Amino acid sequence: MSVELAGDAAPTVPALSTPDPHATIPVRGPYAGHLHFDASITPALRTDVDVAAYVRRGSTRLPVDTDLLASEGPLDGDLRLALEVLQRLESSALAESRAMLATATGNEARITAFLATWMVDRFWQSRALRDLLTEDHPTERPRHRHRPGPLHTLRRLHLDRVQPLLSPLWTGLAGEAVAAGHMARMAVQEASLQAALTAVSRRLSGEARRVTEMVVDRHQAAVDFFTAEAIGRLTRSPREAITARVLLSLGSPLEGGGLPDPDLRSALAVVGGTAADRAALHRARYEITRLLPGPDLPDPYLHSLPRIGV
Repeated sequence: MSVELAGDAAPTVPALSTPDPHATIPVRGPYAGHLHFDASITPALRTDVDVAAYVRRGSTRLPVDTDLLASEGPLDGDLRLALEVLQRLESSALAESRAMLATATGNEARITAFLATWMVDRFWQSRALRDLLTEDHPTERPRHRHRPGPLHTLRRLHLDRVQPLLSPLWTGLAGEAVAAGHMARMAVQEASLQAALTAVSRRLSGEARRVTEMVVDRHQAAVDFFTAEAIGRLTRSPREAITARVLLSLGSPLEGGGLPDPDLRSALAVVGGTAADRAALHRARYEITRLLPGPDLPDPYLHSLPRIGV
């Protein structure tokens, strides 16, 4: 190592150093500090919800004492109608997950890990309500009170035949931003289901009330996850917020799997029997829609609820 002297100046010795492994990390722009990110990759979103703990918790059948149910007598006709519609909405998880996983949303590891357990949860929640309505009858199922019309049939054909073909188009146009729309939809659906079941449970008693309250409690994990995921995306990117607005405008989250229930309006008239219950249903939607750009298109089913009453 050579040392140069300049007049009477003290000799300077270059300091030994090792190459900086982070020298190539961007220091400016939206991807500063990320070695492998570029403009084509959205940074992974991580919320405070512990998905690993949720998955480890697992899911099992919710116990229903059918003998006790039988001894307590049949449910009131209006409450039974409401529970039948909510039971069918609970059972729509498979159709909802198909719509999500067929797009770029399926590339989100945290979302797919959560959905794997969430679908099982929704199955057992749906089964508990079915047991409540049929006393665990081996073949009896809650039936529609109103006969599905031609539009219902066409909508089912669209979901089964056309929507799978359109999903790649969604991915191409919206890309990763479509996940924000799916999370917003599911956040509204889960919170609405929880609010509706809470309203019905207050008018029940005995085993029926216990079962319904148990299902309400089981919804909390999904409400927390989808709400946190939606809010995290809607507040970080205008593009994701616009995508969510568009997706929510295409259909109501109260249509399970995108398929309107012919009895839904009648059931909501029962669920929204008081001003407090109607406010809870509207609040379940407002928690998400307040963060979206542009004018809000009211949910057509909630918009039909009476605006006055006790």
